[in-house]
Amino acid sequence: MFKNFIIVILVFLLCSLLFQNKENVNILVKDLADTKELVVDGADYVKKTFEKEFSVEVTEDDPFLVESEPMIREETFFEDK
Repeated sequence: MFKNFIIVILVFLLCSLLFQNKENVNILVKDLADTKELVVDGADYVKKTFEKEFSVEVTEDDPFLVESEPMIREETFFEDK
């Protein structure tokens, strides 16, 4: 209970100092926009790098891609022989 009270007081003090000067809000908004842009750029970079490093080439000769009867046939008790 006491910790929650201290947290509320600290949030109130932080907000009062932040909104006391309009310049502080503008700085905070600018930093948030820059951070979002950096995160988006980083995610794009990781995606491109992953696609470049781990690209998969599909060929028609691949035996795993050919549709055929399964190699392992599961027999059940109810199946007639």
